[in-house]
Amino acid sequence: MLMLRHSIMQKSQRGFTLVAVLILSGLASILVLSSMKDNVNQERLSGNFQKKINARLMSERGIFDTMAEAKTYLDNNPTADVNELIANITTLSSPDDIGLKGMKYTVKSSPDGDELVLSSTGKRFEAESTLKARFKIVPASGGSTPFSNAVVGCDSVNLTGSGQIDSYNSGEAPYNESSPGTKGNVTTINKDGGNVTLGGGSPVYGDISATGNIDTNSSKVVGDLHANGNITLGENSNPVSGYVLTRGNYFQDGGDVGGYVRANGNAEMDWSTDILNNKNQGLAIQYGGKGTFKNSYNEKYEAAMYNVNPNVAKVKDSDSSVANYDASDPATNCDYLDIASVVSAISPNTSPLPDFTSRGWGGDTYTYDVTGFSGIKTTTWVEGQAVDENFDFSPEMATVFGNSLSVVKLSSFHLKGDNILNISGDTTLFVDGNFTMDGATKMTIAADSSLTLIVTGIVDLLAGAKIIANQQGLTASGLPAMSIYSSYDSNSKNKAGIKIEGAFETYSQIYAPLAEVKINGSGTLYGAVRGKTVAVTGGAAIHYDAALGEANQGSSSAGQQASLQFVGFEY
Repeated sequence: MLMLRHSIMQKSQRGFTLVAVLILSGLASILVLSSMKDNVNQERLSGNFQKKINARLMSERGIFDTMAEAKTYLDNNPTADVNELIANITTLSSPDDIGLKGMKYTVKSSPDGDELVLSSTGKRFEAESTLKARFKIVPASGGSTPFSNAVVGCDSVNLTGSGQIDSYNSGEAPYNESSPGTKGNVTTINKDGGNVTLGGGSPVYGDISATGNIDTNSSKVVGDLHANGNITLGENSNPVSGYVLTRGNYFQDGGDVGGYVRANGNAEMDWSTDILNNKNQGLAIQYGGKGTFKNSYNEKYEAAMYNVNPNVAKVKDSDSSVANYDASDPATNCDYLDIASVVSAISPNTSPLPDFTSRGWGGDTYTYDVTGFSGIKTTTWVEGQAVDENFDFSPEMATVFGNSLSVVKLSSFHLKGDNILNISGDTTLFVDGNFTMDGATKMTIAADSSLTLIVTGIVDLLAGAKIIANQQGLTASGLPAMSIYSSYDSNSKNKAGIKIEGAFETYSQIYAPLAEVKINGSGTLYGAVRGKTVAVTGGAAIHYDAALGEANQGSSSAGQQASLQFVGFEY
């Protein structure tokens, strides 16, 4: 009986062992199959991730290849704008299988104001990645013109009146106040810091670049700000429509910034302020110093991700000690034409020079064309009869900006009263002294004609004086309708070299790198201004003629090519 029971127990144990082994084997099989499935999923995920990276690399390559093609076009067409550039690079597509099988890209270009937007889509089989990059065209410098900006104050710019700075292009259409252009750029050059100060509600439709500080006060800027010093945005609901770059500290006292902000130093935002970053170009703000954000909405900018030095690039300045300094670049040398040498090449071999003063009454009209400058000099009475004595100043050959031209040379010029001077043809006038227009005088420049004025003394355009170009912009020979080149040195004489006052109307490009330029009153200047300092007060307005950026007068042979400036990625 005991043996039978022992035999039954042994058989039960062997059955249980078999069942246990089968269960363990099943569990092991399940684990192996699960592991294999996980491995397959991991391999698929790794493959998809790799393809996604490959697609991203393709989208980046598309950006770089398109940039190379755009640069080649700009090298050959340095005056091209963003629309012309886009028309010539259109849509780029790579062939299939660049590098690895199934890799390719497609790039589409589009304008956004004066910016170029490249949208590149990279693919690797079914994986796809899109990257957008924004660029601005930096015009060619040095070899083109010193008038690529509306206002250049080498040491400082003060726009403290209520007048507007904007732009138009006379080669395309007359100025239209209802649709002002946004190329009214303002800049300084001095390496020791040239400040730009706005005030009086004077709006600037263009970018501002300063080697010193920028203070907008109550004005608004429809464009971007870039400074080597501090930037302060005053009380305005929309102080800046674009981005803000500063190598110094950033202070925002009021309103909304349309773009993003980058500051190497401290950042401070007062109550009722915001940074819209409306093109979603990375983080709204980055700063390298201390952050102070009074508005609770902006307290998020105290996070570590924002408190990173963005290493803002330097605004070009006049520091000749830097590598690759180019003295022929208007952006780094205020007097890149060396106006003293220009005057020396024109100065007369004989003296004295004649002077010109109009009678100031009688509605006299004077004429200056390629044959000379003529009109009534004086009136005398002989036996009760008025007898006019005329003058005729003949031109002589002189070297002007490296060209041999016929030039009328005077010791002074004064057009007064109600007198008129008519200009026809491409003419050049050298005044070794002061040039004055006052009263209700008018200078009229015929269509496709120009006057190049080179003066050593003070230029006074006073009261209601007008310089009217019947065809603004450039002549068929590429000369500006009216140019003023001044060698007057305000430092040594402690006076303004260029003064424009009253209810004036003037078309001119002004080059006065050693002189203070003062524009005051309720008048309008069409053209461009370049001075040692520039101060615009009252209600005076400046409408920059972008056609002057294409002028060949006063250009040097050396210079830098037009280029693309990276603005940021768009996400």
